Amino acid sequence: MPPGRADANISFTLTDEGRTRLIRVLDRITEGLHRASAVLTDTSGRIVDIIKRPVGIDLENLAALAAGCNATTKALAASMGEKETTLVFEHEDEQRVCIWPVLERALLVVMVRDKLSVETLEQRLMGSLGQELTAVVLGARSPLLKTPPPRVILTAVPVDVRSRVRALTSLIMNLQDRRPAAFTPDVNTRLLKSREELMKALQFENWPRAAALCLATAAWLNASMPPE
Repeated sequence: MPPGRADANISFTLTDEGRTRLIRVLDRITEGLHRASAVLTDTSGRIVDIIKRPVGIDLENLAALAAGCNATTKALAASMGEKETTLVFEHEDEQRVCIWPVLERALLVVMVRDKLSVETLEQRLMGSLGQELTAVVLGARSPLLKTPPPRVILTAVPVDVRSRVRALTSLIMNLQDRRPAAFTPDVNTRLLKSREELMKALQFENWPRAAALCLATAAWLNASMPPE
């Protein structure tokens, strides 16, 4: 999908002027970062635009996984009283995938190759470039929705399910901190898929499935970790 062509089902649309501004902002956000690529999606993972498409990476699949991961993490964070989340995934080859929510409408997914680039990226997004990106997304037009999207009412989540979700989150964070090299691309892909399935179960209030997914994911993670 070349720059200038969005997914036909995107949840918001940009004018020609807005798209030109977006391309310029994304280009400045990634300027000078080592082997950086960026893609802006809506919150469902449908691509709005791409800057510097990386070779050998399925961005459409990555965007969908990022959206599922963001939605799940947002719900988990909210259940623990956190209001804002940003995500950084690290691979063994030094590649890092950063997911940055923009308002409640979009996600910026940036791939970089070193820790310094991540720090520079965060500084830019916390500054004027982040404000400009927010302004572009804020100015986009929304199509009329026939059916509202499903919502997660966190207060309705049973206590035992919340406990299992918190335990799973703590396990993932602990393992990523202690054993980052064990989180290979295959492990991260399966973990993102598990998070997406968990989010769907929470959205549709399928509490038994949500609890089972938490237990299964935790068991799989522990079993997949090589001996220390």
